[in-house]
Amino acid sequence: MSEDRLTKNTSILVYKSYGGIGDIFFTIPSLYLLKQKFSKVTYATQPRLVDLFQKHLKGIIVLNENDVNEEDYNDIIELGNYPKFSNDLEKKPQITYHTHKKVKQHSIEHYKDGIIAQFPEIKKTNEPYPFFKQTNSQELYYTVHPGAGFLLKAWPIDYYARLIEQIHDHFPELKAKIIIGPNDPNPEAYFKNPNIKYDLITGDIDEVAETVSAAFFHIGNDAGMTHLAGAFNIPILTIYGPTGPGSWGAFSEQVELIWGKHGNCNLKCNYEVILSCEDRVCLNNVKPKTMFFKLLRLLSKITDSTSNLYQLHPEFEIIIEDDHYIFKDKTQEYLLEIKDFESRKFLANNLTDTDINIEKMPTQFQETFNALQQLEVFVQYPSIDVKTNTQRHA
Repeated sequence: MSEDRLTKNTSILVYKSYGGIGDIFFTIPSLYLLKQKFSKVTYATQPRLVDLFQKHLKGIIVLNENDVNEEDYNDIIELGNYPKFSNDLEKKPQITYHTHKKVKQHSIEHYKDGIIAQFPEIKKTNEPYPFFKQTNSQELYYTVHPGAGFLLKAWPIDYYARLIEQIHDHFPELKAKIIIGPNDPNPEAYFKNPNIKYDLITGDIDEVAETVSAAFFHIGNDAGMTHLAGAFNIPILTIYGPTGPGSWGAFSEQVELIWGKHGNCNLKCNYEVILSCEDRVCLNNVKPKTMFFKLLRLLSKITDSTSNLYQLHPEFEIIIEDDHYIFKDKTQEYLLEIKDFESRKFLANNLTDTDINIEKMPTQFQETFNALQQLEVFVQYPSIDVKTNTQRHA
């Protein structure tokens, strides 16, 4: 290694020539790691992402990958893709990812590990993701992206319509801003309620980013727009089907996700299995009411709620046998033995097959009920007002 390469007065060009938008967002922390060694870090990316990254990446030069002069740099690396995927798009042979078999490690960490393997003098840090700056809006809205680059990963479009309607029924003050790309399904035709408040967002990535950056929360599939929301640290509700969330999970600080394989399918999916799957039970079996329950969990984390009403998880049924209450879904069963009269009377008067009102809950039952919340049997209905989103983005 030359003396020049041992100093920080050097420059590096970083290509990321393969992968979806989500994969590109996963590489951003690695760019900042490179600044330990290189005084000038240049990221060569897709033309459509140049303006967005120039605006939000601090201290990183961003160029159109088609407009670089490689002679201007001391080092050039190709991040390629984790795991390695042979393709004709790579500008250079990609760096090596020694940790690719750690299937539960997030891709963000795999890219970091690849950088460190390439440049051992760089030290891996635990710095949080360098989130993009959020913006404020006078509107209180959430974003929805029902599409995906690979549509077989997408939750059914009619389910999205039902979920949007359910959100409207419970939180009519919230508007849906629905992101529709050129090949994305559109839920409009599936709405049964003509009073749904929504806008369609059909512009380029910069318009989408501007909209997402002020959203109250985001709902989407395992897709690039979900990871765009993650880059802005927007709270996320997401669903995974054939592709699990282990390495490619949403990375906002507040995430609620469903992996539909649990309790529905035990197959290990690769590309061929996904293409040949006829019923997609990992997605079709996750009903809108279950996603809405997960949304309530997300909202309970990002709002200051004082509601006394809690929803029962829609997949649980209640079986009552004398002084026993059994909460059972298709994979779990919880048995409560209620001995004191006050608690039995409280449950008899306040528990229905869909919810429970805790206003008159006996003190001795509180610890048990807290445990049921931790087990995701119940979740609180939040209270939302227009100030909520402004305060969160402040």
